Amino acid sequence: MKGIFGSGTRDFLIIRISSLILLGYFLFLIAYITMNSPLTFSLWNALFENILMKVFTSLFLFSFCVHTWIGTWAIGSDYLTPDRLGSLGNPIYKIYRSLCAGIIGTILLWSLIIIW
Repeated sequence: MKGIFGSGTRDFLIIRISSLILLGYFLFLIAYITMNSPLTFSLWNALFENILMKVFTSLFLFSFCVHTWIGTWAIGSDYLTPDRLGSLGNPIYKIYRSLCAGIIGTILLWSLIIIW
């Protein structure tokens, strides 16, 4: 089956790269919190006022959205099909993808507005 970004191999690589970015972000935050214990609001605020942290957080958000988009596509294309749901398969799949796109887009936009 053709992947959402053109091929299954490309989807596989994109989801793996995005997961490494997500992991890197979480490991960085864990290390920062551990090294700055007890963490105060001023330290946390200073971290997120740093332009590099804003860029890293934005990269995290884009990776999260791509990872989620591919994951929800895989679920929908496996389970929300005419083979499983009959004539309702295609309409349900389209509604599902629209809801996923709306939620992912809203989270991305809202988060970027908060960060920047």
